[in-house]
Amino acid sequence: MVKKSFIWVFVAVFGVFILGSCGTNSQKSDVQAVETENVISEELHQAHCDLLARANEELAGINQKVRDLNDKISQGGKLTDAQNAALDDFEVKQASINKRMHEIKNVKQEDWESFKTTFEKDLEEIKTVIDDVLAGF
Repeated sequence: MVKKSFIWVFVAVFGVFILGSCGTNSQKSDVQAVETENVISEELHQAHCDLLARANEELAGINQKVRDLNDKISQGGKLTDAQNAALDDFEVKQASINKRMHEIKNVKQEDWESFKTTFEKDLEEIKTVIDDVLAGF
């Protein structure tokens, strides 16, 4: 039961992000500052969009692996205690990633590198967890 809802959460989140788009930043009054700000904003905007697109692609792959795992479970496969614990950790990190995906377009320039690094690390960790659980079957 939990595993089926797990799949639908991934599918729903993936759909939301596919349909979402990145926003734009506001302008400043000084013309030179506006030009500089626009260059930074355009670069940051593109970085936001690139990370969001990459995350959507990777989450699509992760969602497929979750469906594969659910298929194996529905065919009578049993999870070990370690696999269940790993999936619990997976769910926590996945929920955090989903929340941060909504925040990507609002991350400021000074926070971007830290946000991106942490986000990418967590994304890799959940890929590793689901791969490890699948490999254990």
